[in-house]
Amino acid sequence: MNVAGQAARLTSSDVARRVPIRAIALVGLVGLAYHYSLGTLARGLALQTPLAFLGLVPIIALGLAWIRLAREPSPRPIHDRQVDYIIGLEFIALATVVLLLPPLSLDTRYWLYRIDLLSLPLFVAGLVSVLWGVRRLWALRVPIVFLLLAWPLPYTPLVTDWTDTFTEATAAALGAIATVLPVAQPAPGDGLVFYIGEGPSAFAVSVGSVCAGVNSLVGFVLIGTALAYVVRGSKIRRALWLLTGLTIVWLLNIVRIEAIFVVGSLYGRQAALDVLHPVAGLIFFNVGIGVMLLAVPWFGLRFAAFETAGPTAALRTPAPARRIRPALLTAGALAIALAFVNGGLARYEAIATPLGEAKRLQPFDIRQAQVAGWSSGFMASNDLGKQFFGPDSTWDRIQYSPTETASLRASTPVYVDVIGTEDPGTFAAYGMQACYSFHGYRIESVARVDIGSGVTAEVIDYRNKKIDADWSAIWWEWPYQKDGRTWYERIVVFVASGPTADYAGIPRVDIASQSPRFAETDRFLTALAREMLTTELRTASR
Repeated sequence: MNVAGQAARLTSSDVARRVPIRAIALVGLVGLAYHYSLGTLARGLALQTPLAFLGLVPIIALGLAWIRLAREPSPRPIHDRQVDYIIGLEFIALATVVLLLPPLSLDTRYWLYRIDLLSLPLFVAGLVSVLWGVRRLWALRVPIVFLLLAWPLPYTPLVTDWTDTFTEATAAALGAIATVLPVAQPAPGDGLVFYIGEGPSAFAVSVGSVCAGVNSLVGFVLIGTALAYVVRGSKIRRALWLLTGLTIVWLLNIVRIEAIFVVGSLYGRQAALDVLHPVAGLIFFNVGIGVMLLAVPWFGLRFAAFETAGPTAALRTPAPARRIRPALLTAGALAIALAFVNGGLARYEAIATPLGEAKRLQPFDIRQAQVAGWSSGFMASNDLGKQFFGPDSTWDRIQYSPTETASLRASTPVYVDVIGTEDPGTFAAYGMQACYSFHGYRIESVARVDIGSGVTAEVIDYRNKKIDADWSAIWWEWPYQKDGRTWYERIVVFVASGPTADYAGIPRVDIASQSPRFAETDRFLTALAREMLTTELRTASR
């Protein structure tokens, strides 16, 4: 009986030792600390965008880490854990800095650039060092660096300059096929539109960037890059294998579109676009991946074998529990702290999509007032701004005036400047405070205030000493989509002689005005800006 009990206890101990506690903890802590960032990547998989497959990067990186560790035995542990903690905590501290500091200067551009994903590999590297040590960190350097591929910003040239060229090439191939298989005909004067069928049942299909297969190519680059790390062979052979895979994926996408054309001509629009189109892309993409897996030996490549030789007794010796518990407690506390920071990124949801694309599909509407009960009138366009903000930039000025039905009112005229540019660097170069100081105005007060949806505005009060006049302004910058590109706007709302004006209907606004005589004007401008932003996002966002 005692022997059986002892055997049972040994079996339970063996099972406990085999459970990868630290690996499970690592995945759980990363998921906790970056729950919002990873959640947005997962939601991006359902979007019709060329970067939809970026949500696969964390999963692929996890698979690469498992393969890397399965290939080779565990490295000999370092019993002095001080170095592991120093390096690990430095990585985690750097990740925290990347999450906390850039929003103060970049504001809404922080989410457009998805800087939070830039910090993800740093945090993972820190956890690996804390939980396992620097030798394990070095062994997993490739899977950790692979996480950088989830960062959307480097793909910007692909979804702007290259997308149009690639879409036109796909449409040209479809047009050539139409001469042999005339189930769809290109529209005269527009090679991206194809007509299917005849008579009342005929319908048009437009070949957009996603339909052209840009997202499939991005997805294969991600998966193919990971597979190129798994297989063994020369770099040239692996590069040829990857290029061949890209070509096959593109050709299969043309086959997919032709299949949609054929189904549409035989069974109608609903069968083609509502039934086949949503699933055809995934089916043909998986076929392409399968073909390239089978083609690995044809390129003189081979999959690397897993390590079969067991580790030595020294390597099999598990780390004492007393060394693991402090590491888990330290990592858990840091992950919980970062989870609160990461969750705060939800404030940008109204401004940009999960993949860092602007939600507003048009610039600020200067034709009508964005505040209930107010009217607007166009005043002028300022072409002098082109020398500062670029040749394609715009600068319009309008005047806002309250009507009798307005609840928020002011006795002084309100002016709105709307500046649009494709280069956000010009906004950084020509800041509002620096501009006023350059003209010799005396800055009386500067304060930052949250006006909603992740947008932080700046309120500036200044005095023009030459004409003995007070001015107050609130300004913010935000993005919008124009011709498939991201543009940026600076909205400046300003009033003259604010301290002597009368205001009504100002809701409670918390703002730390540095000059008491401008306090009511600052609260009025903040309330007005919040209404303008809310209305604009409701009417102009997707």
